[in-house]
Amino acid sequence: MNDPAKAEHQGELARIEAQVQSDYTDVATLSPADYARMRAVSRPALLLDVREADEFAVSRIPGAVRVDPGIRTSKFLSEFASIASGREVVFYCSVGVRSSKLASRVQAGLKKSGARTVYNLQGGIFRWHNDNRTLEDAAGETDRVHPYSDYWGRLVSRQDLLAKSVRKM
Repeated sequence: MNDPAKAEHQGELARIEAQVQSDYTDVATLSPADYARMRAVSRPALLLDVREADEFAVSRIPGAVRVDPGIRTSKFLSEFASIASGREVVFYCSVGVRSSKLASRVQAGLKKSGARTVYNLQGGIFRWHNDNRTLEDAAGETDRVHPYSDYWGRLVSRQDLLAKSVRKM
């Protein structure tokens, strides 16, 4: 990596990823590269974006379905258990905290309903974006990403592609 600023962002994000994995040991982690390979199969994983509507509107990983981060477990299972049956389920958010929380709460119910494996996408959409992978919005492909807040947005290596943040931390 030749860009020192990008290397610093990647290092900070890697530290956050390690902390998320340490905090949520019950949730399997899937790397962006492994998810990209998984997408190529005939029946791809169910990809769930656990971010707020304004974040999802800016961009998302192609094929993602938005889930409210605060959804009740019973409501989540009534909406997603049947479509998760027989599939891998991959959760993501900005860096992995909100998605890990939800995955941890619902994975037993998903597995009971026939989901194969429940994963949290390592580094969330920020890692995906930092790795220069494809994002989309309602109009099609985009390079922009929502920073969640000024604080968390610092983990995005391509700062010029951040959407305007509305949250302060």
